[in-house]
Amino acid sequence: MELKEAVYKIAQELNEIRPTNIGILDANGSFIASNFSEGSHNLISKIVKQYSSIPINNYIKQDLPNSNYFLYIYKISTEIFIVCITNTLENLVLQKFGQITRDYGSVLLEHLQTPPAKPKKVPVDDRIVAVAYSKTGDLGPTAVSWMPKSLNEQEIFEIAAKSLLILSAGFDRSLALHESSSVLPFEHGIGMVFVFSIVAPHTRGRTYDAAITLLLRKEYRKALLERLDLFEKDAKMLADKIRGGGRPDLLIEQFYEYVSNSLNQRVEAFTSPQAQKVIPSDFELKKAMKQEVKRIQVEHPKSLDLDFRRRRR
Repeated sequence: MELKEAVYKIAQELNEIRPTNIGILDANGSFIASNFSEGSHNLISKIVKQYSSIPINNYIKQDLPNSNYFLYIYKISTEIFIVCITNTLENLVLQKFGQITRDYGSVLLEHLQTPPAKPKKVPVDDRIVAVAYSKTGDLGPTAVSWMPKSLNEQEIFEIAAKSLLILSAGFDRSLALHESSSVLPFEHGIGMVFVFSIVAPHTRGRTYDAAITLLLRKEYRKALLERLDLFEKDAKMLADKIRGGGRPDLLIEQFYEYVSNSLNQRVEAFTSPQAQKVIPSDFELKKAMKQEVKRIQVEHPKSLDLDFRRRRR
């Protein structure tokens, strides 16, 4: 899904809570899209930058004086915030934000991550046995890319073989493209395997099978199952990028980091509509917020068509 498409889908979702203004911005306070006035951006950016380290699914709520409207600033991903003004009931607003977090948080993050100027060393996470991309070759299953790099040839071959031979055996070969996902036990852990086909006109059958495998230590079985929908969705995105010619080494590293970050977050941050409210502690900031939201209140709401020209790098 392209960035612009994702942002417009989020705007459509937010229409269900009847906002007067909405904005999407990154943790640096730079707006990706917004229909707030330029004057409102400075304060919102300041709040987001100050609270950029709050966990996913946390939010700030500020009442607008002399009205039943509220300003919400909600963290939907490790680097992404949604801002909106609405008078819809708080529990309905939080349910909608929770849905957007699950459906679009990782999509936005994928598009907005800036490639590093030089290769960075990805920290090893001992909870993750392996993240691997493998495919069928002339001599059988072959591992193409994997993390951590310390895995030996026998270990990575066993992961590739089990991932491909078990799930791909059940494919409906009458379909041009096919996908399948399952949780499988491995010798060294518990794994989620996403198997998919890739078009290859010059091969026999004109497609070949490939797999993305996430293998956690056995004691993290519950953590895997709780986040299974998220990991499957991200694996499918990764598969689509590989089909489109993306670099497997880089994509596997990004998926490894995503899994590691997800394991660091409480599962409620992804699955529960019961978000955690953050109370601004800085007196001057709270004072500025009250002044600014009062000014926002008297502005005429602008069109909900989002303006991508507002984004700043």
